[in-house]
Amino acid sequence: MSTIDQTSLPEDDFEPLVQAGHPICLADRVSDQGTGFRFMVRTSDIAHQVGSVDHRVDETLPAFVIRYEGQAHAYLNRCAHVAMEMDWQPGEFFTHDKTAIICASHDAQYLPDTGECISGPCPSGARLIKLAIEEKDGKIFLCQAVS
Repeated sequence: MSTIDQTSLPEDDFEPLVQAGHPICLADRVSDQGTGFRFMVRTSDIAHQVGSVDHRVDETLPAFVIRYEGQAHAYLNRCAHVAMEMDWQPGEFFTHDKTAIICASHDAQYLPDTGECISGPCPSGARLIKLAIEEKDGKIFLCQAVS
């Protein structure tokens, strides 16, 4: 069994560009309802998931992964109300009571497991853009894009 090469995984001090099929971070890097892990993703890797976003091919967008009720979830780091990054401090996405993801700029709140907007200025039916991830072998991976 191979060991995890720590040098090939993202560090705390930067937001790595993660390609589809590659690890985002070690699974224990995101604790339940704790600090999220920020990363960057290319739109060409997630094109089927961001069809509603006006983007250029190969644009790089900020994203994050959090853990809620034991399950990891990843989203583009952009509010459904206004396309701005949401964390109020780097990696801090949860409300103070840890029940929702909150946009620091507009106070829009989203369910952590689905990204559905539950309060604030989001349009009716708005939700965060969820990214397909998989947790295995102690890591969280960005899934391959499906054509």
